[in-house]
Amino acid sequence: MGTLFALVLTVGMTNGDFQDVVIGVYETYEQCEADAVEQRVSGECFPVERIVRADEVPASALTNQ
Repeated sequence: MGTLFALVLTVGMTNGDFQDVVIGVYETYEQCEADAVEQRVSGECFPVERIVRADEVPASALTNQ
């Protein structure tokens, strides 16, 4: 199984904050982009791995402090 891609839409809230929302997950980048066009959203397609592990810190880095 290869890399999965997530269609992500950034939503601006009335309090000034922004929240990323995953609209769907696709097997290919092309499917992700095609669905964004079909849904008429200006979302972006990212590899799922990049989203899941975006702010992750390895445990070994914490034990060496």
